[in-house]
Amino acid sequence: MTNFLTKLKLIYLPYLIVSLLVISTYSFLNWLLIIRLDLILLNQEVVNLWIPIGIGTLAVAIWLRPRIKLLLLKDKRDNLPFLYNFAAAIAIIAPTIIAQEYLITATGKLTSLQTIEQIDLHHLTKYYNLTKHFIDKQHAAAYVRSEVTGRNSEHLEFFIDVVCPIRNDSINKTDQPVAWLGTEYRKGVSNNISRDEKESAYKEFTKATEDEFKNQDLNYFTYLDRIGYTSKQRGFIAAIKTSKIYKGNGDHLIIMEAQTIPFEDRNGDKLQWIFYSFGIGASIWLIMIAIPKLNMATLKKYTPRSWQTDVTAFFKPFTGIRWRNLGVISILIGINVLIFIIMVFAGLGVISFDTADLYKWGANYGPAIKSGEWWRLITCMFLHAGLMHLLMNMFGLILVAAFLKSLLGNLKMGIAYFICGLLASLTSIWWQPSIIGIGASGAIFGLYGVAIALLTTNKTGKGNKKGVLLSFLFFIGVNLLFGLVGNTDNAAHIGGLVSGLIMGYILYFFIEAPKPPRKRRIKIKQEIITPDTGQSTEPV
Repeated sequence: MTNFLTKLKLIYLPYLIVSLLVISTYSFLNWLLIIRLDLILLNQEVVNLWIPIGIGTLAVAIWLRPRIKLLLLKDKRDNLPFLYNFAAAIAIIAPTIIAQEYLITATGKLTSLQTIEQIDLHHLTKYYNLTKHFIDKQHAAAYVRSEVTGRNSEHLEFFIDVVCPIRNDSINKTDQPVAWLGTEYRKGVSNNISRDEKESAYKEFTKATEDEFKNQDLNYFTYLDRIGYTSKQRGFIAAIKTSKIYKGNGDHLIIMEAQTIPFEDRNGDKLQWIFYSFGIGASIWLIMIAIPKLNMATLKKYTPRSWQTDVTAFFKPFTGIRWRNLGVISILIGINVLIFIIMVFAGLGVISFDTADLYKWGANYGPAIKSGEWWRLITCMFLHAGLMHLLMNMFGLILVAAFLKSLLGNLKMGIAYFICGLLASLTSIWWQPSIIGIGASGAIFGLYGVAIALLTTNKTGKGNKKGVLLSFLFFIGVNLLFGLVGNTDNAAHIGGLVSGLIMGYILYFFIEAPKPPRKRRIKIKQEIITPDTGQSTEPV
């Protein structure tokens, strides 16, 4: 019983405090700075999903991870500590995410208007009622986009975003409306099917969408929901810009979605699920800490600390980092991650980015290169299609860089990275000039080519060369196979790999062979015992 009370005091109570603080503090700041005062413009997907995930994970790493070490968690693969940290993070993140979704719907104000033109007379709100309205289908505009999703890019989503002017009456007008009604149609297919099957599925989807749109009564709705800063909004804005009646000023477009449910039901069960998810997480966490015993050796050394001390202890390992010692690979990783973060906060997405946005940010594209935009050959190396694309590339880069750094050093490795990346981009537009290409994988494949070339020489020592070589070949083979069935630029991969192999054999002449280990002479002190007297003599 004493051990259980100790667990409650040192582990469970801090968890409850941290959970409540994260949920309440972040929800209040979101409501005040973003929803109420509108001081910060952020993508709603970032605000409602990714920031809560980051804050919840960081809170567990700072305050709960040191306390989880007080539990005696042992298994064959040492996965239990990770499981406990992961469970604690999920128990904090889940109610925080639901709370943000609830805030948007619960705090949104409903404004009643006679006509849509009166919207300029009021401060913009979340919801609207219109007494008199007409949805102008005659001037509808559409934008087609697609997204590749899934852990292994196994899903392909088609989207058709349709916008129609919201008018007062059915009189034909060609002026730009003050607000638009947006309707999104979507269909998912497997990304592993052939190109012909994808084109067939796309044609079926567009035909079904056209028929549905013609038969749909867009004038029937109970209230309108003004769309915030989301990926859906970006699709509707792209559709509006294709309209013949669009007159510019795309930064101040008002886009609504029709809702057919009663306004009182807009929150659904979100409020209850905030408490349900918190209670479920707290209950599971209580059971989890009750099962293992306390690690008495760690408990004896443990001293309770203030929250300021916990924060300082967590960030202390990072304070001693010197930028000049990070190396070129760390700098390259930093640039890739920084550009990805900027794109996320620019509202382009998180899990995946739209092809049109990637083109604007510098993706590789044959016709654009031929027209003089040669810089795309370089900028495309620092763009990624989404979060998983970035993580997989950075993991592959770290893996090969750990092997090459001691052989090449920063300068040679940086030069190899850029040359291989450049040649990979050229190979891509030579092989398939009409395809949008992005990613650091061409340059990374080049570094793997350099590593494989050097592993076949005498410049890498006599260690486990065969094992390293086989692991690198396996990594390359798997990625090339995935490229055959997924939406992957295999031409860039092969171009980077071949250029890396050639460069590896060139670099062979600029690398010193490893020196054999020096033989150390060991002086052994011996004592010789005489059989007669038992007295020792001096060492020989």
